This record gives sequence, structure tokens and C-alpha cells, in this order.
Amino acid sequence: MMGDNEGRRTPLLNLGVQVSMRVLTIGAAMASMWVMITNREVASVYGIAFEAKYSYSSAFRYLVYAQIAVCAATLFTLVWACLAVRRRGLVFALFFFDLLTTLTAISAFSAAFAEGYVGKYGNKQAGWLPICGYVHGYCSRVTISLAMSFASFILLFILTVLTASAARHY
Repeated sequence: MMGDNEGRRTPLLNLGVQVSMRVLTIGAAMASMWVMITNREVASVYGIAFEAKYSYSSAFRYLVYAQIAVCAATLFTLVWACLAVRRRGLVFALFFFDLLTTLTAISAFSAAFAEGYVGKYGNKQAGWLPICGYVHGYCSRVTISLAMSFASFILLFILTVLTASAARHY
């Protein structure tokens, strides 16, 4: 009888961790997306005005769209995780969705990080100059967005490992 209680408590504890981490992931992804979408700055260099905006960069647009997908997929898997506690056969599918979401998150982060790096430090071989000296606020907000994006990736990675471990036991 005592073994039954312990066995029942573990999936419920796991569900609590899963729900908490998924909610945090959604929050981090939404924050990253919101900071990037609202990021805009106008600067003047030698009398020529230019605007820095996320939509001018394909990598930053990809980050925003990927974060939307991460939020949607994580919301979907939040419901799926609740169902998987009752139906053990659903755990592998949950792992698969977590893995795809994690890969989407890291690919978007990597692309945006590379673009941000070039914006901050330039690329001497290609002749691209750094722009962060002119649009410092824009670059700071990109950094915040990237940090939140990386946080969502880390949470998703941990969730994927937890789900893989749970799938192994079923």
C-alpha cells in the first residue's frame, strides 16, 4: 500500500515541475518576443538619419516568429503533459514535441546572436562596421531579448531531459 502512494506521488510531483517550467518557458519566450518587437531606435550619423528596427533583420524576425512558435508549442505541451500523467503512452510524444521546440529555440537564438554579434563588433573582413555605438539603446534591448530567449532554451532543454527520463521509465 505504501508503494502505491509513492508511485502516485512521483508523477504528480513531476507534473508540478513540468507545469512550472512550461509556464516559465512561455513567460521567457513572450518577454523575449515582446522586447524584440517593441525595439526601435533612430540615430543620426554624419547628418544622415537611420532607423534600427527588428524587422530589418531576417535573423531577428526569425527569433520573433520562433518565439511565437515556442509559446504555442509549449502551451500545447502544457496540456499534453497533464494528459500524459493519466495516459502513460503519451510521454514519448511529449518528449518529441519538447525536442522539436528546443531545437527551434536554439536555432533562433543562434541566428539572432550571430546577427547581434556583427552589430556589436562588426566584421572587418567583410567591411561591416559595428553599429551599437550609434544605437546603444537598441543593442541593449537586443541583448535583453537574447538573454530571455536563451533562458527559454535552457528551460526547454531541461524539460526535454526530464521528459526523456520519464519516457524511459514508462
